[in-house]
Amino acid sequence: MKMTLVVDTDDIQGLESSHKMITTLCQQYDARVVSRGMDKRFSKIAFIKALRGYMKAQQDAVESEDIKFEDMRSLRGAKQFADAIWNGWTP
Repeated sequence: MKMTLVVDTDDIQGLESSHKMITTLCQQYDARVVSRGMDKRFSKIAFIKALRGYMKAQQDAVESEDIKFEDMRSLRGAKQFADAIWNGWTP
């Protein structure tokens, strides 16, 4: 996709709109743009691997009696796993 954007620097509202457009395009299509920690993007395979990793971690915790079977659905376990992904762990 190619696009030419002409910006009139005397038009502040137009300048802000142009900035919004470019920012949106960069976030959606430029892999070099670093996430600000609010969004993570996964391929379907990576997402499936993450789910499998979570299920295995929960099953191992039950088998080693770290948690009870009834607590497998706890919010705490899911949050800890999500934090691990957000902090850079990749499946």
